[in-house]
Amino acid sequence: MIRVPIQDLESDIIKDVEVFLPSDKLNVYEESYFSWAASPLIAKINSNNISGGILKAWHHVPVFNEIETHAEPEMFYFISGIALMLFIDLVDEIPNLDTAQIVRIRPGTQLIISKGKGHFIPVAESEEPVHIIVVSPRVDAPKIQLSTSIGAL
Repeated sequence: MIRVPIQDLESDIIKDVEVFLPSDKLNVYEESYFSWAASPLIAKINSNNISGGILKAWHHVPVFNEIETHAEPEMFYFISGIALMLFIDLVDEIPNLDTAQIVRIRPGTQLIISKGKGHFIPVAESEEPVHIIVVSPRVDAPKIQLSTSIGAL
């Protein structure tokens, strides 16, 4: 098993992943009974068949045996709970284990994961489940087995 450190997510630490952190400044529009804070991240998606859903993940030991990738970008909005998520580069559709990163993602974070970027469903760091809104085109999510497990230090 390969062990990698868990890093707190910052704006530029994951190649091919755009990050908006909850501490980043939003322009907020307000009226008497609502406010609207649009994210500055924009995904360029070729498909017009877009789907969304809520992903809920529970706590377990952060060991990953597979990844998935997509032919289009995916948007993740982390709503609650603290997540641990694996990212890895692919070279000719083979995971490059030397690029494996496990990052800690806090509520309020938005990610756009570029097409072709290896990643997997996050796990909750504690007993509090993670809730994520995911928006993506309707595309396949091929899973790729890792040659060895990747776990957190």
